[in-house]
Amino acid sequence: MNNTIHILAVEDDGIIYKDIKDALKTENFSVDGYTPSVVDAIARISKRRPDLVLLDIDLQGEHTGIDLGTLLMTEYKIPFIYVTDHGDNKTYFEALKTQHQDFIEKEYQKEMKAPIVVETKPELQPKKIIRAIYNMLSRKPEQTKPYITKKFVMGYVDYIKNTKSLGEDELQQRTVEFKNIAYFTRFSTELNPSYDKSGTKNNKYLRLKDNYTRYIDWEDNSLYIHDNMDQVIPHLPYNFVQINDAMVVNIHPDELKGTINTSWLKLRDGEKYKISRRYKKDVKERINHFYLRLGK
Repeated sequence: MNNTIHILAVEDDGIIYKDIKDALKTENFSVDGYTPSVVDAIARISKRRPDLVLLDIDLQGEHTGIDLGTLLMTEYKIPFIYVTDHGDNKTYFEALKTQHQDFIEKEYQKEMKAPIVVETKPELQPKKIIRAIYNMLSRKPEQTKPYITKKFVMGYVDYIKNTKSLGEDELQQRTVEFKNIAYFTRFSTELNPSYDKSGTKNNKYLRLKDNYTRYIDWEDNSLYIHDNMDQVIPHLPYNFVQINDAMVVNIHPDELKGTINTSWLKLRDGEKYKISRRYKKDVKERINHFYLRLGK
């Protein structure tokens, strides 16, 4: 069963990372590559969402493990365990705010250098880490709903009641990889008869029925999730960001072409999508995680 659990170890010390990796591999866990910074961690999570993160606090770059812990708690909803040599009370209680699953201190080797005993480099206690992981997995909350997997989304080809009339050989649900999804929306494909072309009165499309979300791939195919968008958003990878009340778009570097007057996003489909004032700050912060923006 363990080989289905994928773990990301965010650790800036290459030797300690190797020790962690070797210990996890012994238990048949899947382990991601060397990840020494928050920026590298976000990039890896975007490519493959881990089931668990082992997180050092002192990392390369300007961001700390606690910064990433905050993201894991608020944005990614991925459980994590701190594995750090920063065990002072100030750090511990700051980390406690991020709702981690456990806090493991690296232990130091001690050497006698007359007339005192000095601590040298930190070392791991693999057994302690492995047991913390198993303890966490044993109390892991209920698995996320089956339509969302690590790399794919499974959606209905229409409203559920409409799929019941499909033939025995026709697909009722299809899978799409996250990277091939352009956006999620609260609106249907049905045109609003009272739509004003200026867009000032009504939306161009009618809203979906309650408890449905539509998503569109890059070939303009629509699929449907039987949940409203607020319930779907917490399960999405970090490269999906809400830009207005009706849309969540894919801003992965392969998909986003740029911004227009800070009020519109342009995706690879050539369309531009409105960023409402309420979400501008969130969009800006999310873009800053993926792109170097000098002079911003």
